[in-house]
Amino acid sequence: MKPYKKDQLHSKQRYIAILKTNKQLARINVVILSLGLALSYLGKDNIGNPLLWLGIIIFIYTMSSNLMVRRSLKKLK
Repeated sequence: MKPYKKDQLHSKQRYIAILKTNKQLARINVVILSLGLALSYLGKDNIGNPLLWLGIIIFIYTMSSNLMVRRSLKKLK
């Protein structure tokens, strides 16, 4: 196999692994956000608000990472 094609294949596999990790992070993020909302609704704002902010930060991270990986995958094709 040509070195260029081999590097391209490794890059593609690495990008796909990042997408799978982001999918798992998104599932965890839903749990964090729901806990934060539930605790805020129940009056535990001192615990609920930091969880909400943590969920928002994780959401922004995963979305930006997904966008960058998808662009990189399109460039490989």
